[in-house]
Amino acid sequence: MDGIDRRVLWREELLGLGGINPLTRFEPSSFGQVDLSRAHPGGLAQLTSARSTTMGNLVRDGVAQSRALSAARRIRTKARRIEATFGIRSCFIAAGLVEVASDSRKLPILLWATHLIAKGDDYEIRIDKDPILNPAVGELIRQRRGDFRESDLLAVASGQVDLIPVAVLSLVAELVQGSDIEVQKLLVLGNFVPDLLQLQRLGFGESSPLIDELISDTKIIQKSSTHEITLVTNADATQRQVIEMAHAGNSFAVETLPGCGYIQTVVNLLANFALDGKSVLIIAPRAQTADELAERLAEAGLAGLAFRNTDTWADTVAAISRNEKAKPNNYQNALEALTEAETRVSDYFASIESSNNPVGVSLIAALSELAKLSGLSPAPVNSARIRAELLHGIKEPGLDALTRAQESGLFRFGAKETPWFHSRFTAQTQIDSLLVKVRELAGEELRTLRYQISRYLQDLSLRASDSVEEWAEQLNLLLGIRETLDKFLPSIYDRNISDLIAATAVRGDRGALSGAQRRRFKKLAKEYIRPGSSVPNLHEALIKAEKQRSSWSNYCQTQAPPTVPLGLSDTQSKFEKIAALIDLLQRHLDPDPDIQLLTRLSLDQLEQRFTDLASKTEILSGYISRLPILTELDSLGLAALSDELCRIHPEPEQLADELSLAWWQSAFEAIVAANPSILEFSAEEISRLESGFELRAEDLIAEGLLRVQGVLATRWKSGIEAKPAQADVLRNQLRRRELSLKSGYRDSRELWEALSTAQILSPFRLHELSDKQEFDVVLVLDASSTGLAESVPAISRAKQIIAFGDPVLARPENFDTVARANQGYVPSSRESVFDAVSNRFGRLEISRNYRTQGQVLGLYLNQNFYQNRLVLEPAAAQLAGIHNFEHIEISEGDTAASTIEGATESLDAEVTQVANLVMNHARWTPQDSLMVVTASRVHAERISTLVQKLQSESPQDAEFFASHGREHFEVVTMSELTHRIADRVIFSVGFGRTPEGRISGTLGDFNSEFAGSWMVNQIVSARKRLSVVSCYNFEDFAAGKLPENQTWLKDLIAPSFLSDVRSGEPDPLLVDLSMRLRKLEIKVALNFGGRIGLAISYGNKSAVVDPDWALVGDSWDEKLRLRPGLLRAMGWEYLRVHALELFAKPQDVANRIAMELGIDLVRRAQPLFEQAAFEDTNRAWGDPDDSNDDRLRDDKPPHWG
Repeated sequence: MDGIDRRVLWREELLGLGGINPLTRFEPSSFGQVDLSRAHPGGLAQLTSARSTTMGNLVRDGVAQSRALSAARRIRTKARRIEATFGIRSCFIAAGLVEVASDSRKLPILLWATHLIAKGDDYEIRIDKDPILNPAVGELIRQRRGDFRESDLLAVASGQVDLIPVAVLSLVAELVQGSDIEVQKLLVLGNFVPDLLQLQRLGFGESSPLIDELISDTKIIQKSSTHEITLVTNADATQRQVIEMAHAGNSFAVETLPGCGYIQTVVNLLANFALDGKSVLIIAPRAQTADELAERLAEAGLAGLAFRNTDTWADTVAAISRNEKAKPNNYQNALEALTEAETRVSDYFASIESSNNPVGVSLIAALSELAKLSGLSPAPVNSARIRAELLHGIKEPGLDALTRAQESGLFRFGAKETPWFHSRFTAQTQIDSLLVKVRELAGEELRTLRYQISRYLQDLSLRASDSVEEWAEQLNLLLGIRETLDKFLPSIYDRNISDLIAATAVRGDRGALSGAQRRRFKKLAKEYIRPGSSVPNLHEALIKAEKQRSSWSNYCQTQAPPTVPLGLSDTQSKFEKIAALIDLLQRHLDPDPDIQLLTRLSLDQLEQRFTDLASKTEILSGYISRLPILTELDSLGLAALSDELCRIHPEPEQLADELSLAWWQSAFEAIVAANPSILEFSAEEISRLESGFELRAEDLIAEGLLRVQGVLATRWKSGIEAKPAQADVLRNQLRRRELSLKSGYRDSRELWEALSTAQILSPFRLHELSDKQEFDVVLVLDASSTGLAESVPAISRAKQIIAFGDPVLARPENFDTVARANQGYVPSSRESVFDAVSNRFGRLEISRNYRTQGQVLGLYLNQNFYQNRLVLEPAAAQLAGIHNFEHIEISEGDTAASTIEGATESLDAEVTQVANLVMNHARWTPQDSLMVVTASRVHAERISTLVQKLQSESPQDAEFFASHGREHFEVVTMSELTHRIADRVIFSVGFGRTPEGRISGTLGDFNSEFAGSWMVNQIVSARKRLSVVSCYNFEDFAAGKLPENQTWLKDLIAPSFLSDVRSGEPDPLLVDLSMRLRKLEIKVALNFGGRIGLAISYGNKSAVVDPDWALVGDSWDEKLRLRPGLLRAMGWEYLRVHALELFAKPQDVANRIAMELGIDLVRRAQPLFEQAAFEDTNRAWGDPDDSNDDRLRDDKPPHWG
């Protein structure tokens, strides 16, 4: 379809809006109009003069008044619906009529804007001061009189006291005179849409490059932004991406998922456009959206940044006031401070997340794997380490080698099972020979030799020896004494001979002895020499004798002098027999220096060791065949692990876990050794870094706001100085309150452009802008429900378009201007702006939900409508099992009394139940807004009527129904609900059971093909809670295949789930912490909702335990500030734990968390062990609670020792 065809299609679609237009094809209707031509003269006079009266004053006849009030209610409802959805004023009093017989047109002439205000059972009618001319009449007159000006006709009408001035009728008759034209009197209150006719007169972008680009099929090349964006309010990563794309000048669509805060994104977008000096046209058909944007701008500190056509004066005053109060900013310093804080935070997280180390894995990965291994059953327990340089590529060959070692029986024996562990042999003959010698000596032979040696030494009154080493010392002493007595007289041991030793020393060691003393002592020393003996080195011999004398005094338990009895040689030979075998054994046994040498074992231990060496020899069987695998394990660096496995004796299936434990333990130590600075980050230091970043980020946003305010203020003040005359014109317009978007641009263009960077209005009211005004950017809000046909005139004024919308929730809608009986949903086939822009330019999405109470039925919406793209954080209430969804079943009066058509619709019991719920809400929770939605139009009217009646009976509740502004209470059908938000939504099905007890065959709006999107719309309209009221329960939907109209209803009446959260796979590092918290009587939930690693609660407190190794978010701002802030707003207390702290001091972390929740661990002792289950107690086995262990322990035979 080419451009011409597209424009023809748009024009046809636009002409089809509103149904039969009463401004061109007027038809009287008592159902949707009130004929005021026969109104009471007194009431009419009051309306004409005071511009206000009541319906009861205009229509005083009882029956006629009742009909008039019913029609007024329909007119008011229709007008509110059209204005809320399309931004079109539609409540008017039409005065005068031009009938063109040639084409059967009937055109009302004047339109007096009318406001219907409910006053009890009556309605107050207020009309504006001046009327407007029906655009169709103006067009008709211009066709005959090209010089016609509307202002001339309106001037005539404004000076009259009658709503149907005769002068006006005469002037119109004169201007349009013709044989086929007749001017008549008419005064009717009804729904008329002059804005729609004004829009149809505008062009369809015949000369707009943006429209041409929108309908062409050439390739789009998106530009990238090179400028830093400035934030004036919070923005997550997806919102930043939208701002950056728009800042670069790209056109695109933005899919706004429920609760994502896209208005906040628009605020940041407008601030950046304002900094760039770009003008923005904001198209928002819904009045609620326009007002919400204005409120958010004011909350952000940018009141009046966007001027509304409905409140131009107030927005202008706000903008001027903001500019006059602007303060200087320090944005650059704030940006530098944030960059520095972010660098510090990044350094820490890089140290625990970086894999740039010799091992090639991060610290967090190591800690996580170690935690995962500790949670296995059975868990690996070895403490072996592998050298860092051997870690790469060791897993597969290592596991293979360990498996073969297991098969060889290597791990069957450890140091506790046999003393031959780690023995060293090179041949089987060595083993056999040594075993023969050990078995010969072990047992009785060793005991005999021990007795003989010990007896011999005891006979000399020497202290009893307790080891072979002490034997050796004492025997060596006796041998030395024997040698000394062979050379010296026994008297050599009688006294200290240190002087003799000094006298016989070389010159340098003689000390302070004089020559005479030295000669005398030397002579004395020679007198000790046994006659006939020769002592070559007298000095050395004397030293040995002195040492022997000292040792003898230590060993000997009497005053006997050193002597050498007979039998020393025999005893020495017995000792040498033992010592030689021990020496041979020691060379073959484990050389570990931490293992005590055989010679130092006590003699009892030595006997036992020899017994074990002789008997526990299974390890030596096949020893030689295992030597190759031992050598291979050693070459792989797994010798230490092999030793640990020998101690543990693992099963074959445990080998992989044991190897993994050794690998990850070694990797962890290697990572820390490669980067010791990791250990410098204490929990306090990390918290300080994170808090610093959070403060700097908030400072930057505050300074960004000041920056935008400053730029706008400078631009405004410069404009005043440059255009003082325009400033005077604008000042006078403000004083007279006669300012509009069109007049402001027309009368003071340059100053207006400096003051107003953005203007917001409905696409149907584009005529309120100057025809010559163009814009740099057009933003289309609620673009999924906005048709392209009505938006083309606005889009054609800009160079760039950004469309925000949710195609799941909305589509372009149509409406019938006049209220009619049995009026249903009016479908439309118009293409939405969102679809057109998305298909041509592409789309981004904003998917993070920010509703602080949690999204109602969020899991259901995400899985069934949003393909799990909606990012939902669980609310604190959900941990306690509190849901924001409830089903209220009506069990009495739920059945129709007859089978006639419509009997099941709007049963009295359901109407009463819903009305009571509304009144209870108004009485007990008036601070929350409320809306009632139903599938039945009849049900909606009956509920409204009953609520109004109950309201009149309870004047104390009237304040609720007059409050909440744009979220005021109303009762609507599913098809009428468009983009409304309320704190609580009550959905009443509006249909009961048939007399047979079955579901009604017709279900109102559920019969429509759009029932699915309408149901989603009502779900997301509930900010805090959704209550479903129906006459059905889950059993009604338990049958097989359901009719199509019951499928969506089933999801609300009989949901397949009750909880909105699903838990995912737990973090291994948090499993141990959760167990410790459970022992402190804290409720825990791991990976709660798949979004919270560890959720805990105690008493009335709920908290998120957020580990720093698994922070959620796409930027540091999301991880450290935005998401924690959102969780706190959702009712959680936010607690942070750090990886190294949790790994090193897990119990301290658990205790700190417990105290944060209010548990007093100081005064209240915590049990060391969990209370045993009943089946594990004595009573469960029929035994008394007391124990007789102590009696059995004391009552033992004497020979037990």
